[in-house]
Amino acid sequence: MIMFEGTIIKETLTDELLLDYLTIDKVEIWKTKDIIKYWTMIFFRSDTVDLPQRLAATIIDDWFADIKSDSTKFIIFKNKVLKYEIGNVAEKEEVLNYMRSIGIPENQFKWSE
Repeated sequence: MIMFEGTIIKETLTDELLLDYLTIDKVEIWKTKDIIKYWTMIFFRSDTVDLPQRLAATIIDDWFADIKSDSTKFIIFKNKVLKYEIGNVAEKEEVLNYMRSIGIPENQFKWSE
């Protein structure tokens, strides 16, 4: 069974029905200095096979989410899903190069794997 885990900022979703596909483990409210003043951070698990594609269909433009399943990391943009095997430096660098090419700041490459 495929199991995804990750964190989603609820305010970056255009359709909150995506939450119906998640098992929510924890919710936190983070105060920010960003355009969105408060973020609702949703920590989740999901066995929805097409979750990366569903998230790509509902995340707002100019934002991304990162989730993982076993040894695969998914970086999800509006209508685009990138992925790499955790520990594969070359694949990860391809993803990071794409992110740099579209102007994502380096300080947003914070995930640990």
